[in-house]
Order: sequence, then structure tokens, then C-alpha cells
Amino acid sequence: MNNYIKTILVAALTTFSLTVNAATLSLAGTTSYDTNGFKGEISQLLNINDFVPGASEGFHLEKPNPTAMSADHVQTALSAAGSSFVVTDFFKIENPTTNTLDTSSLSLVFSGFLMKYAKTTIIGLFDTPISSLEFLTHDGKDVSHIAYFTTSVSEVPLPAALWFFAPALLGFLGLRRRMKK
Repeated sequence: MNNYIKTILVAALTTFSLTVNAATLSLAGTTSYDTNGFKGEISQLLNINDFVPGASEGFHLEKPNPTAMSADHVQTALSAAGSSFVVTDFFKIENPTTNTLDTSSLSLVFSGFLMKYAKTTIIGLFDTPISSLEFLTHDGKDVSHIAYFTTSVSEVPLPAALWFFAPALLGFLGLRRRMKK
């Protein structure tokens, strides 16, 4: 009987250690930013789905300044990282009581999620807006803030937009010249 209990304990401890190791940050491409009064470093979080399941893009910020991030701060960091997501609405919740966010009863959907614990902030972005999410923490630390926000994506980049508007502008100039004669 003692061997059976020892075997179960060893299996449980092994499973626990694998679970803890699965939530290790996997980062790439760190970029520093110091713009609009916001300062920090943002890295791409390659294993975002270990923390925010279903996210298509993830970012990690270590010790952002100021630490309580606003919509403008998130936008500054995302722009520095080269993300095409644009933050449009931002709702912050301090000291969440659970690791679940469900806005379906309010008929709200969101496409961005931020969670802050200790001196670390993780941002997850979704291609398709969602209304509920069960998120995981890192290193077993409590989440002090979460925020959910809606985003839009710049569909036509500026250089491509010039190709569309340049012929129209030239046409208007030609029309104006013709009207003068």
C-alpha cells in the first residue's frame, strides 16, 4: 500500500513540475520604446497560447513605466513592436477574483487582452473577437490587473493607399486645369 501511495505522489509531482515548466515564457525580438511618456521593452511572446488560449499574437513587457498600462501605453508598445493592431476601447479590472473573463452577458466582445502580475505584463491579441476567456498565470503569481480591449487592423498600409489616391489626385488636377481654360 505504501508503494502505491509513493507511486501516486511521484506521478503527481512529475505532472505538477511539467505543468509549471509548460508556462515558461518563450520570447523573441525585444524592442525598446520611449515615446509619449511611456517607456519599456516589448518582446514577442511565442507561446502566448500557454497563457491566453486562442490568441493569434502575443507580447511580453517587463517592468513597463508606468506599470499600470493605459490604452495609450498599450498602443505605444504595440506600435513599437510593429503590430498592426490599433487599440480602440480599453476596460481595466483591478484584482480579478478568478482567471476567467466573460463579457457575453453584457453583449461585449473583445479582441485584445492584457494581464499584469508582479512586474510583468502579457498582451494577447485575437484575429476574431471573443466574449469569454480563461487565462493562465505565469510562475504562480497572482494577477493584479487585467484589461480587455477592442482593436482594429489597418487594412490598407500607407504606401498602398498612395497608389489608390495618387491617380485620383492627378485626375482632379487635370480637371482643374481644364476648367481654367
